[in-house]
Amino acid sequence: MDFKKVLFKSTAIDVDKALPDGVVFCSKDGKIQWANDKAAELFNTSKMHLLTSHISGFIENALNMISNAIVYEKQVITKLADSEIYFNMTVKEIEEGYVLDLRDVPDKNMVCGNSNTTENPSASKDKNLFLIKLMNDIKSPLQSIVGFSQAMSDGLGGGVSEQQEKYIKIIKKNSTDLMYFMDKLLELSGTELGLSNIEFKTFEILNAINYIVRYNEQLYTGKNLKWNISAEEGLKSTIVTDETILKKVLQSILEVILKAVDMGDVSIHVSVPSVELLHVRGVQPSDYIMISIMSSTFLLSESELESMFDPYRIVDTPNRKNLLRAIALAGVKNYVSALKGQIWIESKILTNTTFNIIIPQPKRD
Repeated sequence: MDFKKVLFKSTAIDVDKALPDGVVFCSKDGKIQWANDKAAELFNTSKMHLLTSHISGFIENALNMISNAIVYEKQVITKLADSEIYFNMTVKEIEEGYVLDLRDVPDKNMVCGNSNTTENPSASKDKNLFLIKLMNDIKSPLQSIVGFSQAMSDGLGGGVSEQQEKYIKIIKKNSTDLMYFMDKLLELSGTELGLSNIEFKTFEILNAINYIVRYNEQLYTGKNLKWNISAEEGLKSTIVTDETILKKVLQSILEVILKAVDMGDVSIHVSVPSVELLHVRGVQPSDYIMISIMSSTFLLSESELESMFDPYRIVDTPNRKNLLRAIALAGVKNYVSALKGQIWIESKILTNTTFNIIIPQPKRD
């Protein structure tokens, strides 16, 4: 098999040496079939050794991590087997097996991004790395609980009584909720360590917004919600930033809103912020894009507003019930900061709540 064609549909570049990332192709059972020079360098071995090995010999809990990356369709953080070295890994499943894209996480990029705590940055980094390492051990049994409870509901283990079916549904819901909580906690840890690789490119902003709205359809189907997606008249349809990270920001904000409301208006408006607004936000006048996400029924109290982006503060307050929301939004704030932007919330009592995001744009002709 020509693995270069499998990976790139072209032999125009030398995939052995030209890529900055390590690339590994393995069969469905984990046997390594091909790897480039960078992968051998990351694993501190030879390509000849790689081609006679199993991927689990180099990546801790490899097949489970590959499965996670495919199921959740996102980058996962993996660890080198028998060594405290971490990688960002994305996986593409093809008919012949799995294509793994690996990028090392150098220590110089692991900088704590939480300015709301006075904790020693080195200690925060160590605790986040410890949490990331433990996440794989926690999520694996949770995934098994979710999967087996669904199998039992489907009757694969034999018939169940009506009462047993009720218990199974409770088990599945609680384990699914806990899995979501752990995902958000891991995402926050990753943003605080600065593990995101920022890749700026030009893309259609309204297309990205519509994609995220459609992606969340299961959260609002059956609810009495009215959507409005718009852009300021004359606004350029394309923006320049990291599309993947911006989609994560929009996704988390919409999840926060849609999990809390059953009716009302949800609007997303793209505009150019005024010079006066930029002055109020304390940034130098320049080219910015502004995205405002408004809900007419997601209403907040003054005490809730104070800790919306701060899970470390909310955990010891009467608003602890909103801890998951604060974890998700703290990650959002870190993502926006990585894009050199700002995010804030405006809430009008008994009227509406708006999430505002401003992101700088390079000057274009």
